[in-house]
Amino acid sequence: MRKKQGRILPVLGSFSATAISIGGMIGSGIFFIIGFATGATGASVVLALVLAGIIAMFTALSFASLGSKITKQGGEYQFVYIALGPKIGFVGGLIWIGTTMIAAVLVSIAFASYFVTLFPIASVNVVASLACLVFVFVDMIGIKISSITNNVLSTAKVGVLIFFILIGLPYVKLSNFQPLFTNGITGLLSATFLIFFAYAGFGKITAASEEVKIAKKNVPKAIITAVSVCSILYLLAGIIAVGVVGPADLSSAAYRNAPFAQIMLRTGFSPAFFMVTLGVLAATASVLLIQMLGLSRTVYAMSLNKQLPAFLGELHPRFGTPYFAEMILGVMIAIGAFFFRAGMVITLTSMGILGYYALINIAAFQIKRKERMPYRSCLIQILGFASSVLLIAYFLVSKLIV
Repeated sequence: MRKKQGRILPVLGSFSATAISIGGMIGSGIFFIIGFATGATGASVVLALVLAGIIAMFTALSFASLGSKITKQGGEYQFVYIALGPKIGFVGGLIWIGTTMIAAVLVSIAFASYFVTLFPIASVNVVASLACLVFVFVDMIGIKISSITNNVLSTAKVGVLIFFILIGLPYVKLSNFQPLFTNGITGLLSATFLIFFAYAGFGKITAASEEVKIAKKNVPKAIITAVSVCSILYLLAGIIAVGVVGPADLSSAAYRNAPFAQIMLRTGFSPAFFMVTLGVLAATASVLLIQMLGLSRTVYAMSLNKQLPAFLGELHPRFGTPYFAEMILGVMIAIGAFFFRAGMVITLTSMGILGYYALINIAAFQIKRKERMPYRSCLIQILGFASSVLLIAYFLVSKLIV
């Protein structure tokens, strides 16, 4: 973010915008939560990845439509604010900020889990807390530095997923997919709910829409490209993960903290362990960076709309970033990362994301009723809303019954 006469200037091209969307997605979901999801459904976690991807694409199309029309900072918040009014926008904005903060805690724990696997010099929570402080500092320096850092990290994590798939492919055993279902449709839906977090993040670019060149074209393009690319990579990586070690091992305590690194050890190719671990560190670091970025821009947007204190919208005189917002958010997330455990935040994160995505679909539906927009059929919004709400309802009911 840069400031000139109080205005933010666009500095991000199409590639950087897409990298931010991909950077917001590939991370702790596929590299960390897959073990928890596998525990719920067994080998059919690969089907859960497909189902979660379909649900995500419905909302991604709604994001793309809204992103082509509304190009203001804090996109996720602004969509609801403009379409459904200030009151719902305020409540929705607070929900989104809270959910993203919890998600950032989870990502920092995932980062720290792999870091400690490679460098056992401190506890997971200490490393997670320090990582939050480091990346909020990177974001404070400015969007261009953050973008360059993210481009490098995003390229690295796409590369590590491809590397993981190619190295693991010869070691896949079809017998590890039998039986395909461990807990039937109940387990499949539970796993879909948990693994949905892997698809969250594609809309992060909308939080910095004013910083994207030709935003009405490049923001929707970035969102759809990111979901499409990641869906394919996730499915292939899920097949490799289950196929190499089997669902029982993948969901065990020994694998749960750093599953992809442990899977590489099973191949007997020790350099792969180090390469994948370093790649996952890049992946989770990238997601944490983008979450910090998106959070501060949402707070900045709410401040400009007079729904949060004015000082949170103040820009740094040199870097042009909302530095007060970034510092406060960074410290709060770092504290959460120091005290929380992964199991405490996975459910809350998925529930918050799905709930807000339901609101996004309502916002897109409302605006489509008033103005001509891409993807004009409202069927997408109906499916996006229904699938998000039903997945939350199912998970809640299943837990109450149990």
